[in-house]
Formats: sequence, structure tokens, C-alpha cells
Amino acid sequence: MDSAIKTWGQNFTGFFKLISERKIAETHSLLPKMAVFFPTISLFIVVIVATYFMLDPLYMDWFKVNDTDNPDSIFSKTTDLAQVHWFLVPTGLSLILISIWKLRPVDKSDLLKWHHRFMGVYFIFTAIVFSGLLTLLFKNLFGRVRPNYYDGSNLWQSVPFGGEYAFLSFPSGHATTAGAVAMIVFLFAPRFGLFGILFAVWIAVSRLFVGAHYPSDVVAGLMVGAVFTWMYARSFARKRMLFKFTDKGGLAFRKPNGSR
Repeated sequence: MDSAIKTWGQNFTGFFKLISERKIAETHSLLPKMAVFFPTISLFIVVIVATYFMLDPLYMDWFKVNDTDNPDSIFSKTTDLAQVHWFLVPTGLSLILISIWKLRPVDKSDLLKWHHRFMGVYFIFTAIVFSGLLTLLFKNLFGRVRPNYYDGSNLWQSVPFGGEYAFLSFPSGHATTAGAVAMIVFLFAPRFGLFGILFAVWIAVSRLFVGAHYPSDVVAGLMVGAVFTWMYARSFARKRMLFKFTDKGGLAFRKPNGSR
């Protein structure tokens, strides 16, 4: 038993050693071409700001005259589908189970498949964790008041690093997770990308109907989750792991046979 646990620990840590020691390909940078990247990010910021000025006031007018505290509504019943534990628990358990599977003798082809599967689950787990932590930092940095605590003075009441639920509105954590999941679906199986988008949009809309966030919160959350996951995938592609760069500089899922 002790030797099995020791072997398991060595296999588990060896995976992370493999990642850290993997040589980075210099043919592509972490960021795409600046002529594309900066205009895209600028557009995202403009969309968030425009949403804040144009849609947030309209949303608050709607919020004041509608009941958002209805536990029986379809939105209340489905909004927590984007809670991180729905994704982290199964992927975390999968990492453990896949690592245990490797304790048995395997040939070279099976080992390659094992690494690919383990890395895929690891990517999903960490993309959701890291994007969530980034949003948590933004939440505390901006400290925006949630709609149900808004006192009517201005739409950007803020208590940075207040640490209270009432002032952790921007960006939406649920929307961040939904955006990350949508991008994961698009990266792993582009043909099902539409389902990922529909899931993300539904979660974003549900956060509005339950009164937890403003429109600009959910738009920002979706963007943080999706953009971070896409950039994270690029970091894997630079090490020729799980993803690869296409001839046009895009991303594609690598096959477990190691083809480039």
C-alpha cells in the first residue's frame, strides 16, 4: 500500500514537472498579433462601458417593479448551474481516478493517451479555478454594490476590498464560469460550441432575473471567463500540449497521437 501511494505521488508530481520543463515554442507569442489583440480588448472594454451607461439604468428601472426573489422561477432553479463546484468536483475526482489508473502497467501508446486525458481534465479544472480567482480579485478591487443593495444614489456605489457580499457585484462570478465553460467547449469540440454559448447566455440572463447582477456585470464576467480560458489555451499550445496553433495563428485541439 505504501509503495502504491508513493508511486501515485511520483506519477502525480511528475506530470507537473513535465509541464514546467516542457520547452516553449518561440514561433508564437502568448498574445496574438498586437494589431488584433489591443483593438479586440479595447472593443470589449467599450462594450462593458456602453452596457453600464445604456443597459444598467434600464435594468434598474425594471428591477424596482419586478419580483426577483422568486425561488420557483426557472431562472432561480437554473442560475446555480454555473456554480464552480459543479465543474471542479467531477474534474477534481477525475484527476485522482486517472492518476490511479496509471498505477497499473501500461504500454507507450496507452501512456500517451493517459497524459492527454489527464492534461485535458487538468486544463478544464485549472481554467475554471484561475478565471474564478481573477474575477474574485476584480470583485474586491471594484467593490461594486449589488442591485438588491442599491440605494438609488448612483449605479457605481463602490467599497473596494470591503469583503462583503453586498459589494462584490462586478464582474459576475457565475458568468465568468459560464464564459470559461463556453470557451472550453469551443476549444475541445467546436461543433458543439453553440451549446456552450447558449449555456453561457442563459446563465448570464438568469443572473439578471434573480437580481444578483447588473447587465455590465454579466457581460464583463463572460468576457473574463472566455478571454482568460482562450489565453490559457495559448499557453498550452506554446508548449505543444493539448492544443496547437493553426497556420493562421488560431487554436486547434491536438490529437493524443502527438500530431502537430
